[in-house]
Amino acid sequence: MTMTDDDIIAFIENFKFGAGPVAVERRNRGFTLIHAATGYPVARLRPIGRDDLVDILYWSLWKERWVPFGPFGRTAAPVKQAVRIIAEASIFWTGV
Repeated sequence: MTMTDDDIIAFIENFKFGAGPVAVERRNRGFTLIHAATGYPVARLRPIGRDDLVDILYWSLWKERWVPFGPFGRTAAPVKQAVRIIAEASIFWTGV
């Protein structure tokens, strides 16, 4: 069963991130995760059109734009797995 936009937003906002609460905004073709206390962009999830798969991106301080996460470029995962990856990988929390 495919998650709706509201389901995705609710899941992310209710997820217990170790670095603190995260707010979610629906922007363009995806979801932007923002650290609730600092306003820092944490991650971006962009649906790729198959099931609940999303591309995972992080905000690059060096490039000043969203860039793909992963050792070989693009990383796609189901929404729930993507959120767990974001919670555990330090690259998403460098500016917080």
